[in-house]
Amino acid sequence: MFKRNTLLRVAVLLFLPMVLSIFWTQKVHADKIEFGDGNVLYGTVTSLADGILVFSNNFSKEVKIPVADIHSLTTDHPVNIKLTNDSILTGPLVTMPDGAIGVKLDLIGTAIAIEWDQVKTINEPPGQWTGNLAIGGTLQTGNTERSSFSLHGETKREWEHDRFALRILYNYAEVDSSITSRNTYGSIKFDHFFTENFYNLLSVELLKDEFKDVKLRAIISLGAGYRVWNDAIKTLDLEAGVAYFSEDLEVGRDDQFISGRIAGNFSYKVLANLLFKDHALYYPSFDDFKEYTARNEASLSSVLGRGWTFKLSHIIDYDSAPALGIEKTDQQWIFALQYDF
Repeated sequence: MFKRNTLLRVAVLLFLPMVLSIFWTQKVHADKIEFGDGNVLYGTVTSLADGILVFSNNFSKEVKIPVADIHSLTTDHPVNIKLTNDSILTGPLVTMPDGAIGVKLDLIGTAIAIEWDQVKTINEPPGQWTGNLAIGGTLQTGNTERSSFSLHGETKREWEHDRFALRILYNYAEVDSSITSRNTYGSIKFDHFFTENFYNLLSVELLKDEFKDVKLRAIISLGAGYRVWNDAIKTLDLEAGVAYFSEDLEVGRDDQFISGRIAGNFSYKVLANLLFKDHALYYPSFDDFKEYTARNEASLSSVLGRGWTFKLSHIIDYDSAPALGIEKTDQQWIFALQYDF
């Protein structure tokens, strides 16, 4: 009996510190979340999507917590936060003095507050496709028969150092059974980041517009860009490079030439559910800087909920030297209902 009790005491003395150290390490070196009616968990923030945070530890199954129930959240390691404007923040999550959730950014050495409705995902798997589809139109009957239709689609994919974007826009309008507008615009763009903010780019744009005498305009561009801002409120990319133009016209003379390319992409979160975006392109001719083409797409989006957004867009196309009988400036206003996926 004495020998058995002695062995039991030795086992307890050997293994108890080990067991306690496991629990102590789990608590000290772990993420912490407080939610609901005083619930506290230690473990790891796994992910977040559609307003649901997934939290896991070694002693239970994954716990799914609505962000509205979270009172405080801290992580002892950086997480990748994707915002609703598609910008990325990386850093540990902290609870601010006023109780708001924040992310500590190494670049500025301090934490910034974020709202849960600004967060699209946390630790999103790399290479996931995102995008949106918008449909708009008008219909008028009576003394004047007028109708219009627009379709806009966009998809994106991001990797650790690369990003890819595909966009297409189609517009159609008629008055009293006569077609007054029909055009299609598409673009493909690939960026490779060789530092945190500098990147190389390759883009292709295609335009078909019979009312501008453009059977097909193809623009192939190479250049470099710099990401000026990329935070929860605003983003700004500036780009410069060269472009090859090829224009196949319905009536006018076809043309091919080299031009410059200057571009800017800007977004600003005006309110919690209101986002402004602007995409500007400028192509000056190397032969004569007075000749250039430009395109600007501005939009204002209001979030309705459950992935739906109301979107108002204004598009300006300008050609300083159009074909004979063609106006230099075209403008379009588009009201559309958009679904984000």
